[in-house]
Order: sequence, then C-alpha cells, then structure tokens
Amino acid sequence: MKKHSGIIFFIIFAFLFSGLLYSQSNSSKIDKYLKMVSKDELRAIDQFIGDDLFEGRAPGTRGGELVEKYVRSVYGLLGIKPFFKDYFQPFLLKGFTIKNLELLANGEILKFRDDVVGSYVRQVKDFDMEGDAVFVGFGIDSKAWNWDDFKNVDVKDKILIIRVNDPGFYLGKIFNGRELTYYGRWVYKLEEAARKGAIGALLIHTDESAGYDWNVVKNSWGGESLYLERSLKNNLKFRGWIKEASLRKILAQKGISLEKLYKKSLKRNFKPIDLGFKIRIKGENSFREIKANNVVGLIEGNNPKYKDKYIVISAHIDHLGMNPALKGDKIFNGAIDNGSAVASMIETAKILKEYSKYLNYSIIVLACEAEEEGLLGSDYFANSIDPKKVIANINFESTPVWEKARDFIGVGAKYSTLEDILKKVLKKEGLKYSYFSMSNQGFFYRSDQFSFAKRGIPSMWITAGEDYISGKNRLNEFFTGNYHTVKDEYDPSWKFDSTVQTVRVALLLIDYINNNHPPLKWKGKMTFPVY
Repeated sequence: MKKHSGIIFFIIFAFLFSGLLYSQSNSSKIDKYLKMVSKDELRAIDQFIGDDLFEGRAPGTRGGELVEKYVRSVYGLLGIKPFFKDYFQPFLLKGFTIKNLELLANGEILKFRDDVVGSYVRQVKDFDMEGDAVFVGFGIDSKAWNWDDFKNVDVKDKILIIRVNDPGFYLGKIFNGRELTYYGRWVYKLEEAARKGAIGALLIHTDESAGYDWNVVKNSWGGESLYLERSLKNNLKFRGWIKEASLRKILAQKGISLEKLYKKSLKRNFKPIDLGFKIRIKGENSFREIKANNVVGLIEGNNPKYKDKYIVISAHIDHLGMNPALKGDKIFNGAIDNGSAVASMIETAKILKEYSKYLNYSIIVLACEAEEEGLLGSDYFANSIDPKKVIANINFESTPVWEKARDFIGVGAKYSTLEDILKKVLKKEGLKYSYFSMSNQGFFYRSDQFSFAKRGIPSMWITAGEDYISGKNRLNEFFTGNYHTVKDEYDPSWKFDSTVQTVRVALLLIDYINNNHPPLKWKGKMTFPVY
C-alpha cells in the first residue's frame, strides 16, 4: 500500500488542482462578460414597463397582460427557450373586490378604508356574516418555537382578532428577537386562522408592528384581492385589517383595555380570550376568475452531469394597478417595485445566455405574476417543480437605481450557505456585506425568494445595500417613502450605477455556484416551516 500512496496522493492532488484551474479559468471568462452589463438597457426596460401604458401591471388587467407579453417577446429576442412547452405558465386566480363594507361591533360602526379593509372570499354579491370576537394574541401555533396561542381552544366559526408580528419583536429574547420571523407575517396569521376553522380574521394594524402605515394597507387591500383557488378551500370567509385606534374604541365600550390584552399575549401561558361581543361584517362584493401567466424561460447548461439541475433567477412583473378613487394620479407605476428588478433579471439572463457555453447548470428565468397578492405566481411555480432539481433561487426585488453603493445585502442569505459564497463574491468586488437595517419588517418573507425557501430551496434576494457614495441610505428612503404609492415612478435622473452593481454581483454569484458546485445547505434554526 505504501508504494502506491505517493501515486494516489498525486492523482488526488492533480484532480483537485485541475478543478481549481477550471474554476479560475471560468472565473476569468466571466470577467469579460461582466463588461457587457449595460446601464442603457437597464434604464430602457425600467422606463418602458414603468410607463402609464402598463396601467400599474395588476394581474388580470390590460396592463398585466401587456407586461406578460412584453417579457415573453424579450425572452424570444434573447434566444432564451421556453421552460415549458410555451413561455407562459398559466394559473387561475380568484379575484374579490369589496365595493362597500361596514363592520358593527359593540355599538360602534367602522367604515371601509377609514377603519377596516379586507376581502370577502366567497362568490356572492351581498354578504352579511356574524361571529363571536375572540382575541388570539399573535395567532401562532409553532412547535419549533415552543409557542401556542390557541391551547386547543375551539375557535371554529369565530372572528379572530390577531396581533401582527411575533413575541420576539417585543420581548427580544425569543423567536428571532426584533427581526421578524414568518410567524409574525400577516400571511401566516391568515393561514393559521384558516387551519383553526375561524370564519373571519382581523389583523390589528400599527405602523410599528406592521412596518408600514395604514395607507400601504389601504392601497394593497382597498381594491381587488387575488387568491390561488387552493387557499380558499377552508372556512375563512373574511380576511382583513383593523386600525388599532378603531379597535380600541370598540373595546372601550366593553370596558376592555387593549394594553392589558397585549400584555397577556406576551406570555407563553396565554389562551384565547372571548371578548364578550359579536362582530357583524356586511357589504357588497364583486368577484371574477383571472388567468395569469408566469413567464418562464430556460438557458440550458452544457454539462450532462449537471444540466438537469437548475439555478432559478426571478423577479415579479406585477404591481398594484390603478385606483380610480384617488384624486390626480391614479396609477401605481411600480418603477422600482418591481420595474428595476425585472430589468436586472432580464439583463442578467441576457448575459448568462451569452455565457451559456460555460454553464454547467441550466438557468430558469422566472418572471412571476401576483407577488403583490402574496407571492402567488412564485408559489405556483415552486410547487410545480421538483425542489430536488433546484440548486438555488436568486431573486431581484425593488433593485436600487441610484449611484454606486459601498455595501451589499443578501436578504435571507444568512439562513443558508449562500451567505458564505456571497461574501466571497463581494470581497472580489471590493464591497462590504451588510444586513438590512429594516430586517425587523420581515422582507425575506415578503418577496418571491420565500416561495422557494418554503420548498426547502436555498434562496435570497440580492440587492445593493444602504451605504451609498452620496452618504444617503437610498434603500431605506424608498421603503419609507415612495414604496406602494403612485410616486414610485421612473425618474430620468436615476444613475442606475447600483443596478449595474446588482447585476454584476448576481452574475458572479451564479458563476461561482456553476463552477464550484458547493453543497448549499440551510444553517441555524429555521424561522419558517418548510412544506
């Protein structure tokens, strides 16, 4: 054995060294392609799909159909093949619009949009429902976090009043501290209310706990709400939000202190509290079925060993559409959310197509529909593909369009070994790695990367960060300013330097995974359930 050990060592060393040479060789090749990232192309795409022509790109509208067809044509122009038989992956949505709503509780009448918003998710024109009001704290039932707000109390056919966020936001030492987990997201609250058999759910809105003001809720929930059909096969007929001040007014009539309810909800021994009155919700409703389309392209890899596995790049193409009730500008153009991200995804795909002879893995290019309605398009796609075949998801969301950044953020990267790779890439680019200062608002769970994470696929939202050469925190300014308002419009003064940076880093990240085949794994305690 000894006389062969030197030969064996040499073979192993030669194999490893050749792999290193291959990695370095391909790395030098990608450098040439990085120079192809075009600021003008990014600008042109963003300017076009952020135009009034697209009417805010709501699914099921003229503008929504236009953006689907536009992206399809761009894929064809770039020579990107359809992933399915066609570029379109159709899926059915149920749309519900409350035209008039009144909530009556304990002698108080709450008004639609001023005090309460929501969806009545049954195909009836007029609705009138009533149920006992039950406060269920944070509405969380999680063995992983040893927290159960329900304690086997039967809440079937009740109307649940639920706190947004999770206990860690207030106590700091449990869950993920002040950083929001999925159990603090409104989507989870409604999912859990449906699992428990409730007839209705009212999420208590505060700016602090939700991470955005009432106008954002009103704009998102004051018009049509869309749902995948499978999410409606339960007892939960009404899903909505109530202003904290309005709820406090209702409780005061009964002599109930909201602050005392809050205090009780911060203890592990909390149990649902019957508030001693009924809530009646009535109004007028319209409904329709909508066919939306994810636009899914494929850039094939060239290595027989790896080409049947995929790296998914994604960005959502929808936004909030139009609101006829507004005075003046009625169109939510979504130039940053998510026009600049779509531009970044397309530019990344264009360069990967040029680079495709060096690709081992295949690349799926996913333009998602109905993200604003709860990640519906990406959820539909992620549930249509074998998760074992997907290596990772790199998502673009609200991509910065300003001057150069000095740092970068991988939202959700820390939950997997994607973070380690990203740090290596950023070091090469001379950029710092940062954590989002607004992580307490749960951004990882609020965009399409989370649909893949729920399927056990390492995923992240990649973006230029918060430290800009101007000294301004541009990302924070956007999310506390024009986000989800009609002011999110294309601005010709935007430099798009940080957009170019985002595309470059995405390409380097994908190239590293492509060349080195790192075993991507989850790490640490999961902050969300994997289905």
